[in-house]
Amino acid sequence: MGFVRPVCMTILFLLIVFVLSAPSSAMDLPATSGGHNRSNEEVEFIFQMWMSKHGKTYTNALGEKERRFQNFKDNLRFIDQHNAKNLSYQLGLTRFADLTVQEYRDLFPGSPKPKQRNLKTSRRYVPLAGDQLPESVDWRQEGAVSEIKDQGTCNSCWAFSTVAAVEGLNKIVTGELISLSEQELVDCNLVNNGCYGSGLMDTAFQFLINNNGLDSEKDYPYQGTQGSCNRKQSTSNKVITIDSYEDVPANDEISLQKAVAHQPVSVGVDKKSQEFMLYRSCIYNGPCGTNLDHALVIVGYGSENGQDYWIVRNSWGTTWGDAGYIKIARNFEDPKGLCGIAMLASYPIKNSASNA
Repeated sequence: MGFVRPVCMTILFLLIVFVLSAPSSAMDLPATSGGHNRSNEEVEFIFQMWMSKHGKTYTNALGEKERRFQNFKDNLRFIDQHNAKNLSYQLGLTRFADLTVQEYRDLFPGSPKPKQRNLKTSRRYVPLAGDQLPESVDWRQEGAVSEIKDQGTCNSCWAFSTVAAVEGLNKIVTGELISLSEQELVDCNLVNNGCYGSGLMDTAFQFLINNNGLDSEKDYPYQGTQGSCNRKQSTSNKVITIDSYEDVPANDEISLQKAVAHQPVSVGVDKKSQEFMLYRSCIYNGPCGTNLDHALVIVGYGSENGQDYWIVRNSWGTTWGDAGYIKIARNFEDPKGLCGIAMLASYPIKNSASNA
């Protein structure tokens, strides 16, 4: 960081207090004054605070820190310009703020494809005449959602989506919330290619059935890399089983709403935009496409100021989004849903209250 002139000390002191007291979600920013650009000193300071918050260090080789700082400045400028427009959602300095958009896209290249899903579409949650769905649902308030987890740099979003849906269902059926092992899926559900391929939640649900359940997170903790399947571990301490799984009819947000009214539901989305990369709060309404490349789980829905939304749990830790969550606009004009959220929805089924 360059030398700071005394006239800047008061501003920087206020920035220190502001940044160090920021919540664990994507870092809040002091607004720019009158639409003017931030000073170099301010940007350098924010970058240093962001590095500290995220434990970032850079080598001196090939000017890595300079490149990361330039990316950071570009993203900060993009955030400021977006937030100044007072749109339906705000951006912030997430864990990806030192990446280019292409680097962000390349970080998790796998994509769950609708054509890969097993043909298990069910009419279980197709709305019927006389149905009255709750105006809002939040499974977090029912204790059916575990703490936000972090997949790290492993392309294992499919495992986290699967596990969150099963954890939620188990809580609903048995009254007990147990944090389950994503690592067991990464290591042992080989057809989903661990950290390196295009995992699909349906395939992971089927693995749970064939495997007679899944271990707890405590017994088979997450490592963030793909290792050899610990067969002894993965057959000895099963804590939760499921009986089956089903797919919500594709491109049907009303059926998806009914499903979420009954349980958390795994979904795929298109996460490629810079806005998604830097999302911080409020109702995200795009831009995004429908070329699915990320898996999450819907844990509720609601409405705010006339805008319907989904409550979506991500697996990028609490320093992305609203403490790890995103509200995605619901009842979108495209039947596929915003970001394709209605294209690949599925859920586990547990017919009894008995654990493994």
